Amino acid sequence: MQHLVRFRTAEGRDGHHIAETLEEGVAFVERLRNTEGSSDVELFRLTAVPIEFKTYYRVEVNGAEVPVTPAAAPSIGTAHSPSAAPVVAAVEEPAAPAVPASTDSLPESAAANGRRLFSRT
Repeated sequence: MQHLVRFRTAEGRDGHHIAETLEEGVAFVERLRNTEGSSDVELFRLTAVPIEFKTYYRVEVNGAEVPVTPAAAPSIGTAHSPSAAPVVAAVEEPAAPAVPASTDSLPESAAANGRRLFSRT
């Protein structure tokens, strides 16, 4: 197993050295202290961290702007259950307000007193 020696030289520069064994790393630390006069030394054990590459697909919509919202990450320690597909409500164009075009179709009480619906007179 490899070991990393991190140190600061007497001139104040940072340095590092990779040793193949612990004994080699300890010998390097002793040399730094005894011959170089460096006391700011750290020795680390290096272990490989297993990683894995996974395929990720991204969908893009051409010609239309789609708001991007990040997916909520599952909490650590809780079981992940697939959520239902998001419900998308259909949005229809609003219909034109139903306002009568003439006084002929107004209620008799409104036509009789000379007022139109929604007027301020």
